[in-house]
Amino acid sequence: MQDSNKQNTNSKPAFRCLVIIIDSNIRDKLTEFLIDSHIPIYYQMHGIGTASSDFLNLCGLGDTQKTIMLCFVHRHHTKMLLAEMNQALQLHKRGTGIAVSIPISGVQGWLYKLLNAAESQQTEHALEKEEKKMSESITHAMIVVTASQGYSDNIMCTARAAGATGGTILKGLRCSPAEIATHFGLPIQDEQEIVAIVVPQAKKTEVMTAISSQHGINTPAHAVAFSLPVDAIRGLG
Repeated sequence: MQDSNKQNTNSKPAFRCLVIIIDSNIRDKLTEFLIDSHIPIYYQMHGIGTASSDFLNLCGLGDTQKTIMLCFVHRHHTKMLLAEMNQALQLHKRGTGIAVSIPISGVQGWLYKLLNAAESQQTEHALEKEEKKMSESITHAMIVVTASQGYSDNIMCTARAAGATGGTILKGLRCSPAEIATHFGLPIQDEQEIVAIVVPQAKKTEVMTAISSQHGINTPAHAVAFSLPVDAIRGLG
């Protein structure tokens, strides 16, 4: 059975995607923190800081090698997790890095089950109200798809057929603690292709459903999709 897209169900809780950009020399320390915090799945990428010097001083993103981590938490855990991360990694010190929290406006069924396993129904209903309010003012969505290597072109073809116009492909790693990987039959670390696609909000469900149906976790692509709200955009025809 293929994974279903959960972003429009009545029981969807409010998740957050944490984007963490740090100097690569403290990558292992961040990995240890995520494991100790029982984060069930996270994605690791590499990059180089290229911003202007003033912005670098503000955000701590220099021209050294960077590690970019994406992970997912429930909204009500976000504040505490960021505070603990700040203490563990000393993010308040200039030059260390930055962590931001972004609401998730849609999530594929497999990832939904993984993140939602320990949450109560009462919490889900309370958080759902915030997601519904947020969705009323959002015009576009960024769909992020992670998949096994070699499937990004097929995923883009499926997305275009469902109404998307284009996307960006990145390389990275999917990482999970051993017990989570064993339970879901996944490698502890797996090289991944990450596809970012910006679509009109009205097209989000159609595109995510098509990707999940044709390239979901039970297919050779092992794709996982989630979406982030976009409240302002330029340069998209």
